[in-house]
Amino acid sequence: MNISLEGKVAIVTGAGRGIGLATVRALAESGADVIAASRQITAELKELEDTGKVLTVIANAAKAEGAEQVVKEALNRYGRLDILVNNIGATDTRSGEGFLQLSDADWAEMMDVNLMSVVRTARAALPHLTSPGGAIVNISSMNAVMPNPRIIAYSSAKAAVTNLSKNLAGEFASRGIRVNTVAPGPTRTEMWAGRIPDSDEDSRKMALDLGISLGRFAESDEVASLVVFLVSGHASMITGVDYIIDGGLVKTIH
Repeated sequence: MNISLEGKVAIVTGAGRGIGLATVRALAESGADVIAASRQITAELKELEDTGKVLTVIANAAKAEGAEQVVKEALNRYGRLDILVNNIGATDTRSGEGFLQLSDADWAEMMDVNLMSVVRTARAALPHLTSPGGAIVNISSMNAVMPNPRIIAYSSAKAAVTNLSKNLAGEFASRGIRVNTVAPGPTRTEMWAGRIPDSDEDSRKMALDLGISLGRFAESDEVASLVVFLVSGHASMITGVDYIIDGGLVKTIH
């Protein structure tokens, strides 16, 4: 399958590393012009900028003013917007301490970063998305459907992202704008740095112990490939769907 996004303009938030960075790279390689929203420019983003297909915008897109700035930059530079990938997210800062130990401030932080970042960027982008043909992919998590009490606030926020996405898919379908979620399981990113064993054998054992049927962690570029498919014309009949990419970790029917 050949996916071409030539002529399309995309925004990716949380673009500095991990899944966000891989998505910027994959979109650019597919021909899209990409606005990479990041709080700082990394060496990897600078390298991608040198291709001429990526423009880094230094902004905190989790905040309303940052989200509006990123959309404005896309419109000023390219005069259109076709794709939005919301990738900003963070796990609980007090992971494992339990529900009764989490304060209102802890809950507010998780909701602000994981849910409200999607609300704010989508609100800024939707009036300008190509209609029909626009596409949004929100990065959720398999924890949205597989709750983990050690990261209860994060799991709850990601469940809200999945619910929000389905609501947006219903509301904006009449305009031909599609909205889907991608829900990664454990992925080899900075979030897992220092926890995944170096040896393939030990890494496989850890993955299997976690319940990952395929016996390995996902790679960021595998998640990015799914995102590219969902924003492409090959997925033109797909909206309001949650795609779990976790190697078989979630085994329930939902």
